[in-house]
Amino acid sequence: MADYIQTGITNIKELFSWLNERSRSKDVLRNDLLREMRDNLKLLEHRNKEGVHVRAILQGLSAAKIEAAYSGNYNLRSLAHMAKLPAGLILNKRQEKYIGWDAEQFIYSIEGKIKDLKNLPALYKDLDQAPVNLTLRLDNLYFQLLLLAVFIRNQR
Repeated sequence: MADYIQTGITNIKELFSWLNERSRSKDVLRNDLLREMRDNLKLLEHRNKEGVHVRAILQGLSAAKIEAAYSGNYNLRSLAHMAKLPAGLILNKRQEKYIGWDAEQFIYSIEGKIKDLKNLPALYKDLDQAPVNLTLRLDNLYFQLLLLAVFIRNQR
């Protein structure tokens, strides 16, 4: 998170605070999306800590507000004023594939990742023995959510 200093964000708590503040407007669907993003980020902050129950993290992840936004025909691009992600917000090489994405592409990808992760406990009895790299998947979701939050914040 220290690499985001050039964007005006000094720590993750400041980003959570900003998401919370911005989720208090007249636009109910936007508010719900930002709160769900904040809640998922807070939950994923614990993903690599020792003793954390991975099934609890997977259970806690939510994409319900994304589904509600789709049902309500919400313009997801309006989250970041229809802008495209600039290369200046990219922190490492694995995020370069997101250059040029708009908020709608991020939300679509995030929803898919959450749904895939939530299906894993039903597919594999023992997640520790599952032939998937759960740590990498949780990290990818976390960093994609974080990048989207920073992107939205810098567009306001």
